[in-house]
Amino acid sequence: MKVLLLEASESLLEERRRRGLDRRDEVWEGVYHMVPPLTNEHQRIVDGLHFLFTGYFLKHDLGTVRSCIGIRDVRGADANYRVPEWFAVRAGREALLHDESSYVDEGPDVVVEVRSPGDETDEKIPFYEAAGAGEVLIVDRDTRRPEVWRRSGKKLAPVSPGTDGWLYCEGLKAFFRAGEREGRPVLRVLLELDKTEHLI
Repeated sequence: MKVLLLEASESLLEERRRRGLDRRDEVWEGVYHMVPPLTNEHQRIVDGLHFLFTGYFLKHDLGTVRSCIGIRDVRGADANYRVPEWFAVRAGREALLHDESSYVDEGPDVVVEVRSPGDETDEKIPFYEAAGAGEVLIVDRDTRRPEVWRRSGKKLAPVSPGTDGWLYCEGLKAFFRAGEREGRPVLRVLLELDKTEHLI
């Protein structure tokens, strides 16, 4: 269930801040979107990917991985932002990250989203495109099927898997595909630089 508010009272927003419920809330062109708590399965995928790529980026000095930070449309300031699961900024672009800010004002190199039934993941792609994101990785919560959207000029377009079925994400230096383990779907992640495969 999603809740959209054209006008949110300050007391409601303060209560959500006080209880820590607003970390993933977003504002879409002035409309406040309250994001419900994540399911355990959704969070398992988010945490697994975040943990894996935080270590991978540190090991190879690839850049910085950040979660719970918004991507803001500088033309609309606080009235227009999205909060992905996490994002990655390649080495040399860390100036995008400001110590005192909860936002970045320019598209990260990779935005990561996990799609759950009924959420707004697909509706966020045009925003990430306009913000200048280099790639968007989307993983379906239930099937673990990955999608990679890559910038071509000013547009983000879906990437086709290779003949071996793997999807490559340039910004993460990794390959992705859906698989199965003990009758359950898993996300297979092949780290290009380590040449190791991980299941999430």
